[in-house]
Amino acid sequence: MGDDALSGDPVAAVRERFVAVNGDHPMTDADDAYVREHFVEATPAAMEQMLAGRLPLPSYVLSDGTPMVPAAHGELAEVAGGVDRLHDWFVAFWPDDPATAEAEWDHYLSGQYVCLREVSPIRIRMKTARVAEASAAVEILRRDPHDPIGRGMLGQAVDGVLAVPGLDSLLLPMTAYDRLRFGGPSVRETWVDAPRAEFLTPVPPVWPLRTERLLLRPFRPGDEAALTDAWADEGWTSLLLSGTMNAAEVAEMVRRRSRQHDGLFLGLAVEHDGELVGDSVLILQGTGLSEGEIGWTVLPRHAGRGYATEAARAVLRLGFEHYGLRRIVANLDARNDRSAALCERLGMRREVHRRGDFWSKGTWTDSYEYALLREEWRAQS
Repeated sequence: MGDDALSGDPVAAVRERFVAVNGDHPMTDADDAYVREHFVEATPAAMEQMLAGRLPLPSYVLSDGTPMVPAAHGELAEVAGGVDRLHDWFVAFWPDDPATAEAEWDHYLSGQYVCLREVSPIRIRMKTARVAEASAAVEILRRDPHDPIGRGMLGQAVDGVLAVPGLDSLLLPMTAYDRLRFGGPSVRETWVDAPRAEFLTPVPPVWPLRTERLLLRPFRPGDEAALTDAWADEGWTSLLLSGTMNAAEVAEMVRRRSRQHDGLFLGLAVEHDGELVGDSVLILQGTGLSEGEIGWTVLPRHAGRGYATEAARAVLRLGFEHYGLRRIVANLDARNDRSAALCERLGMRREVHRRGDFWSKGTWTDSYEYALLREEWRAQS
């Protein structure tokens, strides 16, 4: 134990231990503010246990010398049945790899697991597994950005799936100070921000899309003029998700669609000979953004001319070829016979018939889900 601890100054002794592990790097005002937001001051009792090597060192020491720890700093000792049992309880999470167990224990005691929102053996193991998945996925996707296995692995690693938390939920943002003490980008920057930007941020296509008769493009102000009468028609909207809309509401819908720039929702106006005849939608979703949902409408006076089918085929091509989706679905009210028939013309399979699951326009009704895989689309193209 150092002279500061012997002389009764545990704060100075803890800081000395902290600097020995982390180096002596400056904490900026922004660093201090971040740490105060996510961590709490270490208690005198906790500092005694740190100096005895029984609890982790501080996660940070503020610029004024205050040692800071996670709010749950001592809870694992309570879970383990006491600080004397903490080591054995901790290493039991790696029963078949004692060397890794002891290495993780040493790292835990160093206080350097500052990347985790919750510092515990199970979260440490999760972080390790997700980073390994992200690394493997990036290697695959660098060879083929549309590889479905790579997209699935990266989606799980970054965003998580049911019962499997991803790095985005496991990791804290960290600070500029952390880049100094660890000598490079943070775990979040390396395994969440960078892969998300490179592989999970959709790149828009070159607009417009053209088919034999149609032009598909993003919505723009002024499109509401062609849509207002249709959206006021209760018969036309009866099988759509939305009810009727007045002229102001239609204009607001167009304004919102024309300003949607996250790349996950594509609401496309469909033109024939310069006249708006309907719209088509593609929503990117699913693990690794590898799935899409398609939708369409045709304005009543343009129905029956095959415009919806032609536009939908263009959107399927966009999804499978440009965005590299592996699966595209369509969900619809089971009473919508025309849309069901359109799905089948597109080669989509009815995979689900849900009974009484869909609340729409004051009643419970059935719904269908149709789907098409990329390999099925290629086989019929």
